[in-house]
Amino acid sequence: MRRRSKQKYERYEIDRSPFSQKPTQKDLATLLGMTRDELRRTLNYKDTCIVKRSEEINGKVRDLAYPVGPLRVIHEKLKYHLNKIKQPEYLFSPRKGRGQRDNAALHIDRQQYLSLDLKQFYPSTTLAMVKNWLIKSLGMYEDVAGLLAKLATVDGVVSFGSPLTPVLVSLVHREMFNEIAHECTKRDLNYSVWVDDLTISGDFIEGELLKKIRKTITKHGHKSHKITYRTGNKPVFITGIGVVGAHLVAPQTLHLRIKKLWEDLHDSKTLGERESVSQQLLAQLGTLKHIVGPKSEQGRKAADQMNSLRQKRDKWRKEEVKDTNITKLANMEETRTDDILESHSVPW
Repeated sequence: MRRRSKQKYERYEIDRSPFSQKPTQKDLATLLGMTRDELRRTLNYKDTCIVKRSEEINGKVRDLAYPVGPLRVIHEKLKYHLNKIKQPEYLFSPRKGRGQRDNAALHIDRQQYLSLDLKQFYPSTTLAMVKNWLIKSLGMYEDVAGLLAKLATVDGVVSFGSPLTPVLVSLVHREMFNEIAHECTKRDLNYSVWVDDLTISGDFIEGELLKKIRKTITKHGHKSHKITYRTGNKPVFITGIGVVGAHLVAPQTLHLRIKKLWEDLHDSKTLGERESVSQQLLAQLGTLKHIVGPKSEQGRKAADQMNSLRQKRDKWRKEEVKDTNITKLANMEETRTDDILESHSVPW
């Protein structure tokens, strides 16, 4: 019997996607596990399947829109199918199996760095952009593209809060990202994209490149901001991970959290408190080791601290069991003594 592939992500090029095979509305509904009438009904009552609220994320107030009920199911299934499309090498998020460390590691041992953000990336990605991409890039029929674009957006833009949005915008704006990648490749520069953060590094980054990048971004309906030129003489932080020459360093905030947890562990009184703090400390030390690398001096030190902490935790547990058994034995002896005294008691 032929085994099914366990690979669920990035299985084929975009032209092999089921969305690129001229699906009808019925085909689209079948792909999403629904009938065409159910799909249209969900669209008609879409507003009842959206929860809106404002939330502070990383110091910014975001207007979130969460799809719920049948619309949530549609977004999850669309995400599942779009994640099967192969992504370019420069994309690090959203992408299965790639993290912030991988993004920073691409830029190790470079001389100059250029970073910029796409301003209001999600709110600037409109229903019209999504529909246009579905028609021009995937060859989808206009009525099907319109239906799908309306289901995938909220109030005329992609939803900040939907599981679908990260992979959708990476595909909708692939042409823009590809144009920037082409300019970087011509100059032998490294280039990575983390959602809306663009990082470029190399031996020399000419000012003309920035002009071309900003022109490309504007052409595709976006704006850039937080533009920074940096050198590799001091830590350059890329998506939270520091790059210093050929090494990666953890942010100061992580070191401060670890220091505070060691203090909390020292002040812990009960086994429960120690268990809780030690578990958090192991997680933070593990993050530190992952960032700096297990073979680095700091990585080996973190590993030693983790092993020592696990040994201490085992010792605490054994001591707790021992103390519990001693207490139980003492209670049993006390009960037995009371029983003997009671059986030999004098009736006056």
